[in-house]
Amino acid sequence: MSRCDLYDVAEASLKSFTRSKVRTKILLCLRDGAKSTSDLEKEAGIRNTTILHAIKEMSDSEIVARADQGYALTNLGKMQAYMLTEMMDFVLVMEKYHDFWLTHDISAIPETLLTRIGMLSRSEILEGDPADILRTQEFFISELRGAKAIRGLSPIIIPGYPEAVAIAVMDGAEVDLILTKSILDIVIRQHTDLLKQLLEADNFRLYRINMDVAAAFTVTDSIFSLGLFRLDGGYDVGKDLNCIGGAAISWGNELFDHYLAKSDRIGSI
Repeated sequence: MSRCDLYDVAEASLKSFTRSKVRTKILLCLRDGAKSTSDLEKEAGIRNTTILHAIKEMSDSEIVARADQGYALTNLGKMQAYMLTEMMDFVLVMEKYHDFWLTHDISAIPETLLTRIGMLSRSEILEGDPADILRTQEFFISELRGAKAIRGLSPIIIPGYPEAVAIAVMDGAEVDLILTKSILDIVIRQHTDLLKQLLEADNFRLYRINMDVAAAFTVTDSIFSLGLFRLDGGYDVGKDLNCIGGAAISWGNELFDHYLAKSDRIGSI
């Protein structure tokens, strides 16, 4: 069955998620636990009579059921509320960074993670300007120096990055770094002694990936930083998406693990 045919089957249920503002708000309000109609009235800003009418329909559909505290979501209602929250977060992140997603190559992000970009909601675009084009890189390097854990992939050379990584390793940070073959060759030529020193440390692990990756990203214990290539093929050195919070860091770690599985560990040079 094609995706178009599958839509025909699921159409009614899909539309039910958001066809009614009242129904949608009730789902979201009850997501974290049961509430009375007066609580729903205050939280959703909807009249009590309107809420009761919607709850009657939702009860008939087995989405809502009576509870000691008023009304609560059934298992089906909880599943819909969770999906609705994810969908809402996805839309908000997509719209907030509309130009960023539209004008950059997103091929490096697996489909499973693209569908969950709502996890990056606690974020901001950090941009350089003509007077300080490397502002994004300076911020990024400063974040590395205080990190306790660093996991990153780089298909580009970032000034100051090797030295910042070395400082983090010497300060005890756990560091896992994936480099594309061409970048690894450059690092070996330019920083041979430093790289040999790092490879001797128990808390530093280096990997080579034998494929082109259209993204540079780093996950630390406090931030996830994502840089993408423009659609013309050049890396956008002046614009990074910087994200905080557990959800964003989990998303970034999944992205790192995706490429780690395609990489080979380098033990010596």
